[in-house]
Amino acid sequence: QKYIAHCNSELGEREYLGSQLKKGGNVLILIGPEGDFSPEEIKFALQNGFKAISLGNQRLRTETAAVVATVLVSTINSL
Repeated sequence: QKYIAHCNSELGEREYLGSQLKKGGNVLILIGPEGDFSPEEIKFALQNGFKAISLGNQRLRTETAAVVATVLVSTINSL
């Protein structure tokens, strides 16, 4: 399960991470730097098997986004 969390809505649909995760297995989530990934970085990730995801409607700081993503993975795995 490979995901890239970005804020650029111009590069296509982004599904909410909580609805995409499958219980168990390895998960890799790319969390961008302050100011988000560049469009080129996002396109590169998508071309290499990453799915575009959102962590919700609010824009999160890098540190907070990583914690939110970790909690979502942990929650899904504990169900």
